[in-house]
Amino acid sequence: MSEKPLMPTTPAPSNLTFIAAKTSAPLPPAGLLAREKFNDLLQTREPVSLLLVHAPAGYGKTTTLAERLDDLEAKAAWYRLENTDNDPVRFAGYLAHAVGQIVDTPDMPAIDPTGDQQGHGLESFLTELLAGLPPSEEPSYLVLDDYQIITNPEIHQGIRFLLRHLPPYLTLVVISRTLPPLGVAQLRMKGQMIEITSRDLAFDADEAQSYFEQRLPFEVSRENIERAVRRVEGWVSALQLLSASARTSIEFSHFVDQLDQGNQHIFDYFDELVGQDLSEQQRSFLLRTSILDRFNAGMVMRVMNDSDGQALLGSLLAMGLFITPVDNSALWFRYHQLFSVYLRHLLASTTQENQKALHQRATDAWLELDHAEEAARHAVAAEDPERITRVLNQHGRKFFTEGQFTLLQRCLDALPQKIIAEDPTLTLLRAWVAQGQYKFDEVENWLSAAETQLKAVMSEESQRTVHGEFSAIRAQVAMNYGDSDRALALAREAVAQEAAYLPTSRVAAASVLGEALFVRGELQEALTRMQETEHMARAHQAHQNVIWALCQQSEISVAMGLLQKAYNIQERAFQYAEENQLNHLPILEFLFRIRSQVMWEWHHLESAERCALQGIEILEAQGERWYVQSYTTLAKVAQARGRQSLCADYIAKVQKMLAAGDYHLDWVANAHATMLTYWDAVRDQNAIERWLTIAPPCKPEEATNHFYQCNGRNRARALMSLGQYQGARPILEALTSVAGQIGLKTDLNRNHIALAYLFWQIENREKALEHMRLALELASTTGAVGSFLRLGKVLIVILKALINDGLIEGMEQQRAERLIQLAQQQRDFSRAIRISLDEAIIQDIIDRPDVPELIRTSPLTRREWQILSLIHAGLSNDQIAEHLKVASTTVKTHIRSLYQKQNISHRSEAIELAKDLLSKIQGE
Repeated sequence: MSEKPLMPTTPAPSNLTFIAAKTSAPLPPAGLLAREKFNDLLQTREPVSLLLVHAPAGYGKTTTLAERLDDLEAKAAWYRLENTDNDPVRFAGYLAHAVGQIVDTPDMPAIDPTGDQQGHGLESFLTELLAGLPPSEEPSYLVLDDYQIITNPEIHQGIRFLLRHLPPYLTLVVISRTLPPLGVAQLRMKGQMIEITSRDLAFDADEAQSYFEQRLPFEVSRENIERAVRRVEGWVSALQLLSASARTSIEFSHFVDQLDQGNQHIFDYFDELVGQDLSEQQRSFLLRTSILDRFNAGMVMRVMNDSDGQALLGSLLAMGLFITPVDNSALWFRYHQLFSVYLRHLLASTTQENQKALHQRATDAWLELDHAEEAARHAVAAEDPERITRVLNQHGRKFFTEGQFTLLQRCLDALPQKIIAEDPTLTLLRAWVAQGQYKFDEVENWLSAAETQLKAVMSEESQRTVHGEFSAIRAQVAMNYGDSDRALALAREAVAQEAAYLPTSRVAAASVLGEALFVRGELQEALTRMQETEHMARAHQAHQNVIWALCQQSEISVAMGLLQKAYNIQERAFQYAEENQLNHLPILEFLFRIRSQVMWEWHHLESAERCALQGIEILEAQGERWYVQSYTTLAKVAQARGRQSLCADYIAKVQKMLAAGDYHLDWVANAHATMLTYWDAVRDQNAIERWLTIAPPCKPEEATNHFYQCNGRNRARALMSLGQYQGARPILEALTSVAGQIGLKTDLNRNHIALAYLFWQIENREKALEHMRLALELASTTGAVGSFLRLGKVLIVILKALINDGLIEGMEQQRAERLIQLAQQQRDFSRAIRISLDEAIIQDIIDRPDVPELIRTSPLTRREWQILSLIHAGLSNDQIAEHLKVASTTVKTHIRSLYQKQNISHRSEAIELAKDLLSKIQGE
């Protein structure tokens, strides 16, 4: 038996020369972000022996601990390790020196330079060190930084001994890229350890936003920040690279977009991290398993075709690479997204690996585990039609009922047309996917090809069954084309036919019936149909259809002006999704979208933004073209907050998407409404004029649903922005008539608001106030706020006039006062004065304590107030005379009187006076 080498004769620890930097806390970098969320962990009431901070490189382990301990004014000593510290004598000396910085110790014990085979030399030294510590002290921390450098078993054993005997006031902090061999499992089970991992250290979106606000000279949208955090998984080094590389918000967005394909700087970083330390076997493991989104030991062995997978996985985990547990069980693992991209890049660059065979083995392994989605992805990657068909035959219906249309499309795109046409189920799946992509002509091509192919091999009865199920999808296409009559006929035909190939065909047809009735304005009947559809879908456990039916019920309720009911229905949908673990399904974006619209209408801007961002996150894998509605909501929120550049960015994105894609009028009208509001706010009349030349056709007398109403209102608003009030008036009045007849209460509310604005602009005060009064009455049901605030600052004048004239009281008056307050707080992009000197405003000004004294002591006449308002609006004397229908000499007389009363000598002073007075009322 070979003996362990004796410890070389070296100076005792007390005789070592100490480098001050090794036992000093690292200096904080510039612009350091305070991470107060770790305070509770560091100030825990229950003493623990070990605080273990372990994560791969670049997560800010050392920086975070140093910053927090300093901010909390904690007693802490640092020992910053390097390779030479694997010498037990050197280690013992520095350890004792560090302890001596925070605790008074007697003379330092000496370490026996001839430690025996059992390694008791360091343990004896630690025994004496611990014996010399006082029994009580204020809480203190001893930090061992970069502990992954330590490879000497004697030091590991010594630290385990130290942890068993530390006094309760002293906590050992170990910072490491790997999980150190210090008896962590036992400490964890005994509750004697606090653990901080990469999950904890990763920046969340709020931290990333604060970080970028400190470092970037331009504004970055919350959507881009959250996307960046998702792509880099909060990895601090990658966020630092992003902040250093992007010079504009556009470059920031492009950088984030490109991360899926890789980044050379990040590749270089990973090359340096793993390039020299991997064996050929470990390298092969990483490359082969990089095709997997997640893996365990069994999956690794199947894909690698190697029985040594478990040992290799353990060795790589010990290296501190970017491999993280999928969940708390620590049985399944995955690669960090950026590390996975790097490994797949290496895999694609090598000719030594047969990627097709790897994906085929992965497909078979996932099918055995009944994980159909992963199996489908690998079958597609293997370009293996036989395996794809096998997956679809077993799980295609499940993909469809869950709304996994993108996955279905990838599978079906990889199959020859003949295989699909020969199979009614595959044809139905192919057609529904095309419908979901708005490729309506393609739908009919697939259905017709299958009918021709199947006619020769099917009985007439079977053909009738197929035709019935085909009618369900043809009904949906007819709806998308706006042909509700044909949609109703086809849907009724499909509902009457039992489904043999897709069990949910009748559910889909029932849904089309409800949709068609909704579009025709038969709201109550539509709601009943959608409730029946929900029950049918629940019976089939068709999750996609259940959520869809609930969303449609919510939209119908919104149209009826019952926004609280709509909200409650949405809550049921969220609960159903949670109970059935559906939070990954694309249909959830629809739910978040309509929730964000209700939140915007109620002026809950933070909630509206959060829902829109969650919708984007859900659809990230589907592609940006589906973000139109979410971007529209984010633009509305940005405008309500007065963030012009951010709003402009979202408007530009929406315009680009609308120009490149074909969208339903519902989406288009909603987006156009936001674009018009933005253009009006920035006074871009050219954009509004161009929009009118390409706007969708408008038939207000046929506006029996919310998107026809919105489309008509868009045209009227565009005309009003251009001063063409007489052109806008008949459109709004026709829309109001139809909405009133069929019970579109929310649109009726919005139409009255628009009419109030129109009549105010043409100085028909009586009608303006009447429409605003009706709008406030409806708002007691709808809860509308956002639609009122969209008017801008002029809303303040109209509402004050309504209150001043005593035309409202009770709840309506309280609502009006609240809206005035919100409108005053709302920032206008240009900061220009948007209100005029109405009688109610004049009285409000006079009653204010902060107006100039001359306003009170030398009050202006009503006519002089009018003229002051028109001077502020930029009208010349002749224009004022024409506007008031009086002689120019009369105007000059009033101006002279006005100037004398207010001690004014120049027109510019009159403009400034009006601006000052009105700004007090207009607010922010």
